[in-house]
Amino acid sequence: MPARLSIANFLLRHTERRALAHLQDPAKIRRRMELQTKLFFRPKRGTSISREALAYGETSVSALKTGHGEQGTLLYFHGGAFIFGSANTHRRLVAKLAADNALTAYSVDYRLAPEHPFPAAIDDALIAYQALLGRGISNITLAGDSAGGGLALSLLHVILAKGLPAPKALVAFSPLTDQTLQSASIAENAKSEVMLPAGRMAEVRDMYLAGDYKNPLASPLFGDFQGAPPIFLCVGTKEILRDDTLAMAARLRGQGVPVTLEIAENAPHVWPFFHGLLPEADATLQKVQAFLGQSQNASR
Repeated sequence: MPARLSIANFLLRHTERRALAHLQDPAKIRRRMELQTKLFFRPKRGTSISREALAYGETSVSALKTGHGEQGTLLYFHGGAFIFGSANTHRRLVAKLAADNALTAYSVDYRLAPEHPFPAAIDDALIAYQALLGRGISNITLAGDSAGGGLALSLLHVILAKGLPAPKALVAFSPLTDQTLQSASIAENAKSEVMLPAGRMAEVRDMYLAGDYKNPLASPLFGDFQGAPPIFLCVGTKEILRDDTLAMAARLRGQGVPVTLEIAENAPHVWPFFHGLLPEADATLQKVQAFLGQSQNASR
């Protein structure tokens, strides 16, 4: 294993996974991540970031707007198991995606559980998408990581079911796609996973979703994606969510959806978050850039 990746995995195992295994209060988990990202994961100096409301009808959601790209719009959903994380914690990654791909990005602060359980997150995601459509924006890419990656896929299912104009592409980093938690990798990779404590998956899931675990609005693995645009998925071989991604790719391909699948050996959960620090993160984001470039050209 490359030295930087080995060091990163060691640090994550003994800091992040340990903290997530023991912290019980979602508010404390949120404060911890906000502080960490403020200290260590700031976007480049001079990056233009502003707060904006995305309104549709009488409802709206708050988002951070990043960049002024001319190649389209990115609608991003942060990870955090639906109980923590924010547009602010992910602003460095979203700013990188916007800059690399000449996009204007909106990172959504969807409502979090347990205060706002299912279907609050998917409701907010749909409001954000409809708000962009209402502004006459059509060249939209959906993206997200972990729970947010699953949310982006669930939103795509809703968009297609409602017959709304479809996005041009979707990118999901280590997405959570199956809330039944039956993926074999949850048990197989429980020890090798360096970030997510497998033993708390059901507990945290139930803060957000009370039953109906196969509902595609929460588990996109069970969704209908006929006619979907190209999709980029990536996951690490040692992640507990490995099989969520592999099963999602298989389902999409079975429905005729073009899928680009990146499987990274020993990479930690949502490793593109560590761009500029891990060569593996930079390499994957370069593949995302190539994927989005091809998607843009194909849509013209």
